[in-house]
Amino acid sequence: MALILVADDEPDIAGMVKDILESKGHHVAICLDGVEMIERAKSIKPKIIISDVMMPGAYGSSAYKSLQDDNFTKGIPVLFLTAITPSQAAKILPRGDNIRVLHKPIDLQSFIAAVNELLALADSK
Repeated sequence: MALILVADDEPDIAGMVKDILESKGHHVAICLDGVEMIERAKSIKPKIIISDVMMPGAYGSSAYKSLQDDNFTKGIPVLFLTAITPSQAAKILPRGDNIRVLHKPIDLQSFIAAVNELLALADSK
């Protein structure tokens, strides 16, 4: 199915997300900080990215902005997973058709639905 990049500085969360996605038939690459997210996205060009917001090196939102400035990675849909409040998220996260935000703890059905929406969006481009 799809190659998905998961960026989260908590290895347990990254592993859980990887297990869920692989159980749906996807291929998953993991990185543990925002700088690595940028580098991996540029090297593997995933179909979508699932990113924590607050990570060392660069926040997921900053890494996303950097990817949007690169013609090779521009437009890759991103699902942000965050423990910050919705009002805090609204202040720092970009908005767009190719962005979804879920707040931790994550509801599995909402997570799968958001992934499927972004994959369909990526396939339509």
